[in-house]
Amino acid sequence: MAFSPDFLDELKRRNSIVDVINTYVPLKRAGNLYKACCPFHNEKTPSFCVYANQGDEHFYCYGCGAGGDVVSFVMKAENVDYVTAIENLAKRAGMTMPVDGYNRQDADKRRRILDANREAAKFFHSQLVSGRFSEATEYIRGRGLERAVNHFGLGYCPPGKKLFSYMTDLGYKPAELQSAFLCNRYNYDIFENRIIFPVIDVGGNVVGFSARSLEKKPADGRKYVNTNDTAAFNKRRNLYALNFAKNTKQDHFILCEGQTDVISLHLAGFTNALASLGTAFTPEQAALMKRYKNKTVICYDGDEAGRNKTSAVIKILTDAGMETKVLILPGELDPDEYIKKYGGERFSLLLADSIGQMDYRCGQVLASYDLQSSDQKVLAADKLADVLSAINSPVEREVYTVKYAKRLDITPESFKTLIEQKHKNHVKSVKRESEMQLIRQSEGYGDRVNPDKLRMTRAANSEEALLGIAEINPEFLIKAEEDGTLAAGDFKTEFNKRVYNAMLSCVKEYGRFDLSLISEQFSADETGRITRMYINRSELSNNGYEAFKDYARALKSEEKPSDGAASFDDLQAMINNKKK
Repeated sequence: MAFSPDFLDELKRRNSIVDVINTYVPLKRAGNLYKACCPFHNEKTPSFCVYANQGDEHFYCYGCGAGGDVVSFVMKAENVDYVTAIENLAKRAGMTMPVDGYNRQDADKRRRILDANREAAKFFHSQLVSGRFSEATEYIRGRGLERAVNHFGLGYCPPGKKLFSYMTDLGYKPAELQSAFLCNRYNYDIFENRIIFPVIDVGGNVVGFSARSLEKKPADGRKYVNTNDTAAFNKRRNLYALNFAKNTKQDHFILCEGQTDVISLHLAGFTNALASLGTAFTPEQAALMKRYKNKTVICYDGDEAGRNKTSAVIKILTDAGMETKVLILPGELDPDEYIKKYGGERFSLLLADSIGQMDYRCGQVLASYDLQSSDQKVLAADKLADVLSAINSPVEREVYTVKYAKRLDITPESFKTLIEQKHKNHVKSVKRESEMQLIRQSEGYGDRVNPDKLRMTRAANSEEALLGIAEINPEFLIKAEEDGTLAAGDFKTEFNKRVYNAMLSCVKEYGRFDLSLISEQFSADETGRITRMYINRSELSNNGYEAFKDYARALKSEEKPSDGAASFDDLQAMINNKKK
């Protein structure tokens, strides 16, 4: 066991789940619980609930299934392991970590990678500023990045396994350098002959690198190479220059495509600029941005590829609840090129003229049709109606209906009729998809936590009911083992068997069950599933030992228990009730 129950109890007592979660997403009280839009998935209607009963503090999202206690929340929100989450909470509460008694393997691995990254960043930087590599120096000068070298910690990785030699001289083993994505399995430097852009998280740690080749035609064909996911880095959950942009006095971020765009904007005074990292923009990155600002201006390249990416990013940001605008650059320029050609003052004017995401999307539709042609105008009206029909607010729909009816030179009444019909179909489609998703979820389709559930749905449902009842009445586990009602061998799915064994061991060792006592053995998603088992049973009244035995008999015989599992209608009503 990682930590003693007394330590964990005190840790959670000093870190109220409401106070901790409130630093990530604003909670609103709703009766005996708190609600918010989930920080882990995109939604507009709050389905994220925090239960703050004394001695039973937990959270659960009825939309995406994330759940657990305050430790689980920090693990998922910060994308860290169990021990690191404990360390973060202990630091927050001013508590001293135990000197022994817990396994630091995962935390030590992450710390070792962070230390290696810091040393590598220092090496890269020293090589660039040494002036010994003229090609690297010329690149920095040619891109106008001289003032950025120290501020952003830019560097250069020379050829010839120089980084490998430097790091091994410091005591790092080849396997550690491979784990940090600094060297490959043949001990060659991964970022060889590339300009280095360190990625620094909001805590000031160098978590990874983005590296730009100095060769016109790199041997591997890649202009940029980015750190793969490691124990310290996940490109879906990090943003370039967020460590600077989060401190800006502006009320919005400027989201760009690349590092040089961000740097040019910072040098021109726009210190609220940031960028994604070698991947399409993700919901996780949107959630990270929303922790600091509620508004974003998208400033992608002005070419067709940039416009296509902009449309995808708009949806992710608006789904995350961020107010989103778009800055359109002329002449297919990117932000770096525009700043160099026209300067910061002209960019400020463009920024002030940024348009709302709905106007941008509608503008893209209109630009695709010849409105002088009657046939083309009809097609444009139908496509615009598709876009506007997805707006939930009747007032907002009305405003855009009138505005774009005028642009199309048609009557608002006829346009409104088309849009409202499509809106009804849209609402039905969303509801139908929600219901189908719930059915698929209950039957185990796409279940990554318990993949056995799809093949053994009935058995898995009985197992979940048993474990949920046991979370409410952990003493049942001991009693059931003694009288032969239930044993590990009765479980058909491996995940639920793991949960049973962990819970039983916990109750035997400590005389009680607490999620934080077993969280080290499970991922954040698995902890969410364990929480869902508890939530589903706590909503029901029949959680006595007879019901427990009934589910155990059903599991052994693979029959349906007499009291029945929660039906689809029960589940739908439960979710809808939590969203009210």
